[in-house]
Amino acid sequence: MLWEEVSELAEEQEVDRLFGLGPESFVAARTEAARRLKQAGDAGAAARVTALRRPPLSAWAVNQLARARGPEVERLLEVGQRLRAAHRAALAGGGAAELRAATRTEREAVAGLVAAAVEVLASTGHAATEATRDRIAATLHAAAADPAAAELVRRGRLTHDLDPSGFGTPDALDAAPEDRPEGAGAAAGGRRSARATAKGRAAGSRAGDGKAAAVDAEAVAASRARRLAAVAARDEARRRARLAADQAVLATRHAERLGRLADQAEREATRARTTATAAIDAAAAARERASRAAKELTGAEGRLADDG
Repeated sequence: MLWEEVSELAEEQEVDRLFGLGPESFVAARTEAARRLKQAGDAGAAARVTALRRPPLSAWAVNQLARARGPEVERLLEVGQRLRAAHRAALAGGGAAELRAATRTEREAVAGLVAAAVEVLASTGHAATEATRDRIAATLHAAAADPAAAELVRRGRLTHDLDPSGFGTPDALDAAPEDRPEGAGAAAGGRRSARATAKGRAAGSRAGDGKAAAVDAEAVAASRARRLAAVAARDEARRRARLAADQAVLATRHAERLGRLADQAEREATRARTTATAAIDAAAAARERASRAAKELTGAEGRLADDG
């Protein structure tokens, strides 16, 4: 039992170290970690480490946020809890103001962490493209929207980006089974479709109207395909709206920062003008004193000449 605990600790340390490395070092470090675990006699741990996928740059950046900006990430996850509660309250007939406020707070928290992730990428020599920023924002929105995603982000060991589509939104909470993108809803829809088709064929056979039943089945399938396409378009529009909101928050913060810099520059210019005016006045006073001294010198020299 003691050996198992030591082995688990060794595996945990190897994995934690692995996800703290840069993405360019991941594969070689993974191979070396698996080799060490295998030499230590833990082939199972070695196999699990070998199976770990190298995270894409966007997921790697989120992992580093969880490690270096833990309090900020926790704040986002707390904001996500409040947002989910506001969604449930709105669906139950609660006030919409709380939902709007919680949504705005969540977007601001995500925008702040995206900016922090961009700083992490820049400090490690990685370019933060618009696509990378979009995937980072999507993962953070998913963490705020779903407790399971939140735990994945909190651990700082993501091996892929997360998709917030359908998580924690009013549409997703009351969607029909065919609206759900994956999982049990889709499977149930397939079973219902199969049962409906079988019943239609049986009824057509009994009534001698098999051709009409086939046409009806095709119409149902076409209707379902159109609805799935509409759901996909809605989810894409929602993603773009979230992205636009994040970009608006970032742009606002940038404008505010530029405004503060402009105010500071104006204050410094005012101080410089005041200092320059004082210097000009001091120079004029010095010139006047020099002129008086020159006149006094000329008078003194004249008097000396007269006395001589």
